[in-house]
Amino acid sequence: MMSLCPKGHRIISAQYPHYETHLEWVQAFDRFLNALQLEKVHLFGTTLGGYLALCYAQICPLRTESIVLCNSFIDTQRFAGALPFGGFFSFTPKFLLEGILMQNFPSGAVSTEIADSVDFMVQQLKSVKQSDLASRINLNCTKGPFVPTKLQVPHDNITIIDANDEVSLPEEVKASVYSAFPDAAVGKVKNGGNFPYLSFPEEVNLFLEVHLRRMKIKEDVRTSEGNVQEPLEVVTRSPHEDNSDEYSA
Repeated sequence: MMSLCPKGHRIISAQYPHYETHLEWVQAFDRFLNALQLEKVHLFGTTLGGYLALCYAQICPLRTESIVLCNSFIDTQRFAGALPFGGFFSFTPKFLLEGILMQNFPSGAVSTEIADSVDFMVQQLKSVKQSDLASRINLNCTKGPFVPTKLQVPHDNITIIDANDEVSLPEEVKASVYSAFPDAAVGKVKNGGNFPYLSFPEEVNLFLEVHLRRMKIKEDVRTSEGNVQEPLEVVTRSPHEDNSDEYSA
């Protein structure tokens, strides 16, 4: 994502510490944005990060300009059912927590790009403290507060990035994201694996750039409409009639 910086975008990557609940994370992230004096932000999240971004957007809609979800999900219930002993994660040795996560990594032959992305994530797991790792698994496997119908961020301000090849997320989980946000833009990475932002960053960066350009166009339109001084003529049209030439630049 650093390649977006020379194009005028400010990129902030947040590494968060131990939190017990999704609400604690949302409140802490909001304080983090306060400290940076950021009025509005575009959120990019992968897997659990995407779900946390949705939780934040639901609770703090005025601060959320848009959302990009990458191999993410909208409900933690499935994971809560698979690992029902969330309260014991904080007492679980780190090597067992690592095993819980790495069992979802591919074990067969994969491309060099995907193999490198998996190696990088394994190194990252080794660098995370046991308490932080337990917290993230707990957040992933605890019923969260997000309800799609309560999200006030317009669905066309959302982009969904998915990999077409085999990933750890079940197809029904991926399908539920599309069903919840039918008006969202979609970006498909052909062979990205679980971490397409690492294995094929150029493709993901392209989708991010398109998303941000689209948000900039919408912002320019709102600004233009807000600066109109002369009264506008009211024109009655059929909702199905093309109105693309109603306003000139």
